[in-house]
Amino acid sequence: MIWMTWRQFRTPALTTGALLLALMGGLALTWAEVTDLATQTGYTGCQGDACLAAGDAFLQALQPGWASEFHLAAIAALYLLPALVGIFWGAPLVARELESGTYRMVFSQSVSRDRWLLVKLAVGGGAAALGAGLLSLMLTRWAQPIDGASADRMNPLVFAARGIVPVGYAALAFMVGVTTGLLLRRTLAAMAVTLLVIVGLQIAAPFVVRPWLAQPVVTVSPLDVDGRYGISMSPDTGRMTLQVEQDRRGDWVVSSTTITSTGAEFNGPADMTQCGPDAPRHRETCPRWLEKQNLRQEVTYVPGSKFWTLQWREFGVLFALTAVLSLFSLWWIRRRLV
Repeated sequence: MIWMTWRQFRTPALTTGALLLALMGGLALTWAEVTDLATQTGYTGCQGDACLAAGDAFLQALQPGWASEFHLAAIAALYLLPALVGIFWGAPLVARELESGTYRMVFSQSVSRDRWLLVKLAVGGGAAALGAGLLSLMLTRWAQPIDGASADRMNPLVFAARGIVPVGYAALAFMVGVTTGLLLRRTLAAMAVTLLVIVGLQIAAPFVVRPWLAQPVVTVSPLDVDGRYGISMSPDTGRMTLQVEQDRRGDWVVSSTTITSTGAEFNGPADMTQCGPDAPRHRETCPRWLEKQNLRQEVTYVPGSKFWTLQWREFGVLFALTAVLSLFSLWWIRRRLV
């Protein structure tokens, strides 16, 4: 049974595996380049405030080389991998046999329905998790100097391409494909629906699921009118908003809102004689006018120290969804499949 499943599964698995090996080979070849640049720019072994300047120099030196290209390619691959696994591994795995009717021959033998499906899930899901895990592990280790210098591994774009979260997405995508194929019984339809579901999950996770799992910290402090911020203003209505640059290195800033003393979001209206393009010396008068409004800055953020805590929480949710879909598929094939 395992050998038959491998024969059906080997073409997409070998193709995807070859692409992953090419990426991991590129990371391996550029590993020394990243290490040498970190040493040459003084980032390796730096201490205190000197690390900021050394980190910037390291990132600038990294930009023209192949290492930067492979870094972006590996991140993109870890985002594309769940979709590829779901579409080309999961969706056709069962749907093709249901569509052609070959499953009847298997069920007429001594192989039970549960065993037939379990073997397919074990081979396909295990291969998907292994491939994603190896690439994510290598990228996480390879990019340690880059993550330290840029301090952006909590960034939603980077977070899902580090640690154990990619393993959860790959396994869940495979099960989404299998379950969709089991329900629809049509390969092309299952592939299309699987793609929509996986893309929807990847979009919803950083905006809905991850902030809920992270339990972010909320701070309120007086607005620093002499700090860095941008102003958007409507010259007709005087409506204005402030975009304040947050100095939270290594943290994930979920939201930053300027509020009034009552807690409402500040939208003006602005005093056009003090702020705006028509106000004389507005660069001097506008900050003083803003200071009189007693504004505050409400920041919702996730500390960088919660990286692994959030990784395990998100992986736990993905694993739970994978388990639920697996149990549902086993129940469906036993009770509903004719």
